[in-house]
Amino acid sequence: MSTTITRAADLPRVPWRNGQGRTTEIARDGAGAEFTWRVSLAEVARSGDFSPFPGVDRIIALVEGDAMTLHLPDRTHVLRPDEPFAFDGGLPVRCEVDRPTRDLNVMTRRGAAAASLRVLRLAAGERPVVVPAADVVVLVVLDGTAELEAPDRPAGLRAGDAAVTDAAVRVSGAGRVAVATISGLPTSR
Repeated sequence: MSTTITRAADLPRVPWRNGQGRTTEIARDGAGAEFTWRVSLAEVARSGDFSPFPGVDRIIALVEGDAMTLHLPDRTHVLRPDEPFAFDGGLPVRCEVDRPTRDLNVMTRRGAAAASLRVLRLAAGERPVVVPAADVVVLVVLDGTAELEAPDRPAGLRAGDAAVTDAAVRVSGAGRVAVATISGLPTSR
């Protein structure tokens, strides 16, 4: 796989499964409702139910807004900015927000792939952060700017831009960058 850069303006917006909002699709494997993995950015305008994704493991991180409260069948969890939270995407989940928020979602088909998510805070003049190679690495600039040093394609990225690669990369700049790592994919893709 080579490094692919997608600018914010070119990312598709799709309706939620439950029709209560829209998601900006950052990157995915598979077509239509079927996917092995998917990374998306949801705008949550009001409290409501999450779309169910049976058989899918989900990681969510609040990337804009003060807090979002998730009501799961067995517990309540308060999302704070940039703190990823993993849960079963098939569970009925209701979210509560006081004002509009945005959250980044990383979803993987259980048994076919696994994921991790972290948010980097970059400061001008600091050494680049090394992001290790993986089956798939998705980087999304949440705010500010980032310089991506990839073996096959260096690029300057702005808020909303995304890069997808399988190579180790170095990231520097001034802002916040979400890094989703997808692993466990079959080698014959």
